[in-house]
Amino acid sequence: MKYKSIIFNLLIVLTLTISSKKTFAQFFEDSQAPLSQKWFKIETPNFKLIFPEEMKGKAPTLANQVHNSLRTTSRNYKITPRQIPFIIHNTNLQTNGFVQLSPRKSELYSTAGAEPDNQTWLPNLILHESRHVNQFDKLTGKLRAPFFEQLALAYYGLTVPSWFFEGDATLTETIYSRGGRGRLPSFEMPIKANFQSKQNYSFDKYLLGSFKDIVPSYYTIGYLMTSTLKSELPPNYEADLFSELNKRPLYPYNINHVLKKKIGGNSRYLFNKTITKLDSIWEQKTANYLAQNYTEISGQNNRYYNSNLLPKSNGNLIYFIKQNPEKTNAIYTYDNDKKSESQLVKTGIQLTPHFDINKEYIVWDELRKDPRYNKRTYSVINLMNRKTGKIKTLTKQSRYYSPVFSPVDESIACIEVDLSNTSYLTLISLKNGSVIKRIKTADSEQLQHPAFNPTGDKVIAIRLSEIGTALCEIDLKNDKITNITPWGDQQYERPQYLPGMNILVKANFNGIDNIYKIDRQSEAKHLLTKAPFGAFNPFYNKETKQLLFNNYQYNGYKISQTSIDTTFDIKPETDYFSHYYADAVKKDSIFNIAATAPDSNQHYIIEPYKGLGRTFNFHSLSLSSSNFESFDNFKPGIFWLSNNILNTTQIALGYEYDTDIRKSIYSAELTYNKYFPKFSLRYENRGQIAAASVPNKPDSSVRFDWREHYVSSQISIPLSFYRLDYNYSTGFNFATAYLKRYSLSRNDLKNFNYETAFPLTYQLYFNRNARMANMDQYPRWGQNFSITYRHTPFENKAKGEILSARTVFYLPGFVNNHGFQIRLSAQAGTGIYEYINDIPLVSGFSYYKYEKIKNTLLVNYRFPIAYPDFNIGSLTYIKRIKGGVFADYQNIHKHKEAAPKSFGGYLSFDFNAFRYPLPDFEFVVKGTYINDNTATQRVVPTVSLNYTY
Repeated sequence: MKYKSIIFNLLIVLTLTISSKKTFAQFFEDSQAPLSQKWFKIETPNFKLIFPEEMKGKAPTLANQVHNSLRTTSRNYKITPRQIPFIIHNTNLQTNGFVQLSPRKSELYSTAGAEPDNQTWLPNLILHESRHVNQFDKLTGKLRAPFFEQLALAYYGLTVPSWFFEGDATLTETIYSRGGRGRLPSFEMPIKANFQSKQNYSFDKYLLGSFKDIVPSYYTIGYLMTSTLKSELPPNYEADLFSELNKRPLYPYNINHVLKKKIGGNSRYLFNKTITKLDSIWEQKTANYLAQNYTEISGQNNRYYNSNLLPKSNGNLIYFIKQNPEKTNAIYTYDNDKKSESQLVKTGIQLTPHFDINKEYIVWDELRKDPRYNKRTYSVINLMNRKTGKIKTLTKQSRYYSPVFSPVDESIACIEVDLSNTSYLTLISLKNGSVIKRIKTADSEQLQHPAFNPTGDKVIAIRLSEIGTALCEIDLKNDKITNITPWGDQQYERPQYLPGMNILVKANFNGIDNIYKIDRQSEAKHLLTKAPFGAFNPFYNKETKQLLFNNYQYNGYKISQTSIDTTFDIKPETDYFSHYYADAVKKDSIFNIAATAPDSNQHYIIEPYKGLGRTFNFHSLSLSSSNFESFDNFKPGIFWLSNNILNTTQIALGYEYDTDIRKSIYSAELTYNKYFPKFSLRYENRGQIAAASVPNKPDSSVRFDWREHYVSSQISIPLSFYRLDYNYSTGFNFATAYLKRYSLSRNDLKNFNYETAFPLTYQLYFNRNARMANMDQYPRWGQNFSITYRHTPFENKAKGEILSARTVFYLPGFVNNHGFQIRLSAQAGTGIYEYINDIPLVSGFSYYKYEKIKNTLLVNYRFPIAYPDFNIGSLTYIKRIKGGVFADYQNIHKHKEAAPKSFGGYLSFDFNAFRYPLPDFEFVVKGTYINDNTATQRVVPTVSLNYTY
């Protein structure tokens, strides 16, 4: 995420300065896969499939799916897409994929997670991303590499709103497959719950989000809105819509102009029309659905939305995972006798919320990452002793999730997915995490949500394939996998054994997610819940014969219970789901791409992926060499950028003109990130100017100029990882440079330094910070340390050295989501570094008499004020208002009094502009009081505009 800051200093006359800072994520995804991976390719006229060695066996099938997906999703846009690289990553367990420009490519994370679905992951992902390829090419196809891909990205982002971009792709995955999110009642459930609970949020709120309320993202409203367009406009309307957009490329809110021509209104009009239509369908479909009112258990008062997930009872305690915007995820207990809840343990990051309990332990999975290569993640198994609270990580660098305890021995069953994307039921030892047994599924199948039978010799699970889903039973004695239910399109969740021949499971047989009991002998289905919007995560307590489950409400998943013997009639013909995609399907025939057999006449050649084409990929001319990461000292210029598609090599060739001194700068920069250390090398040829005093004439000076060669290099080892509720980062940086000056305009200067040879800089840092909840201002706890040493060992004249240490500490505030930041820094320099400041300075530093700085102490306290979710027309949408106070100290070793050098407060507003979800802006008004008698101005007001993307 880039973080920019534009500072306005309000002096007697308004002046403007520009500065910038970076934060950690990237607008252009630039992480790397592990060095050990060997890459191969299949190349056709339409695409280039790049994949790791472990995926060679499945590569022809994937190539066939890419071919069919590109061909099918291009029909509506009436184009043949240009060749594009599809990169398959098998080392990242997070379910994700994207298409990008600058450089143009698609990256697909192949490993299916534990999130319930109605068909296998990767084919649907390919279908979704293929639609994005055709969207890009239809609108920006003429803006191509090697010069214009960044321009194409900017044009696309300004022209096509996010709700259409992702909504059209989500509708595509729905109508061209047997699966897709649009076919899941749970996908539209949050918006249905909001409107039927009289939470009539605005279009802007659904588009831009909220800190305090559950609002489905623009994927959901976009899918619904594009479904309306698809049902009302002529077939292949998409091609005509994009052609209309291209006719007025610089027209503000171009999409609204085109929509008014086609449907008589703008995006907001389309949203309201869609909701009105949906509301009518919901009322009609559920008119005879008599939902039950369930009492909420653990109904603690929460100011904002709150979910208590996966309830499980043990004795008089109910265990659950709490999710809300004020705190990070943790496992809690609720005491039925005391009617109170307490936090047990933080879970860390999970692919999907999950845990299990037995008499002695709690087990859960946690996502971990490779410290250096961010495209490699793991899912490890954590075990906590309920009596002692001691936590043990059972497995290291594993790919396990959804662990459950065996009822009869010290083993744990979990799902494993290997690097070839093959799914296993794996049994591991509770004592040391060693593998006891692995049972393999068919190559194209996945397993999810395992659960033991009472005797521990069989496991029930969800089975997914290209033709749908089924419940299956795995016999641990003979490793045989047998379907319990036929293949279908159900979104099953959390199956469990019940006494006798019954199974407990969440399903959506009648179009609303509810809990069912299935008789294995008669195959009869018994409806156990009738939740208003959906019931999930069933748990049967055999001692009380009560069924615990999550009852979804507009403000989260609540814990409820009912008797296992309470059942409701099911009418097979009854369907309460809207099927809002149905009219779109009528205009565009269903084509189940995932299940399409490979073309027997198509022979794909697999070759190693190597050569210069893997290293160099010039794609864009840009005004910035760093993807607009920084506007510090911005100079007009132009850069030619190259980024290879594996993110290991970046090149920038550029020209800039310094308007302040009227000199040209030529530059070339290479960044190489393949190996464990990262390397960078930069060359500049630049003009400089200076002035020198005239001997015996102290009031006179002469101006002179020169040019110089400047070469700098850096080696860095950046490491980052997370453990439970803490994020860690550590690393080492080493940098040096060489400067050679020439073409001096005067030959009568004395002591002019023509060369500076290899000043050296070393930096070592370590950071440990608690994970932040959505509403946090700072981490609740954090310790950050950085030491930097600079010196000139190879210089005879320009000698010097400086040692600086910077620390940052975070402490919790007086109320939830408040926080303290304390920055203590010190430095000591000699020679040429004596007056260099290498540490953060106090606010208002330039407004009082200078003194040599040895140390600073900067204290901040920040707090949220309100979450208005308020829009001012289409200009801005304000999500959050924050406040803060600060006190800055300088040279605390010298000034014994407690008075700060400067102090003040600030008020800030988090908002989005012009209905764009990105970037996120922050507008800050800050007032600083200078507590120094030499101050040229006591009160310094400033205004800043920051943004992240």
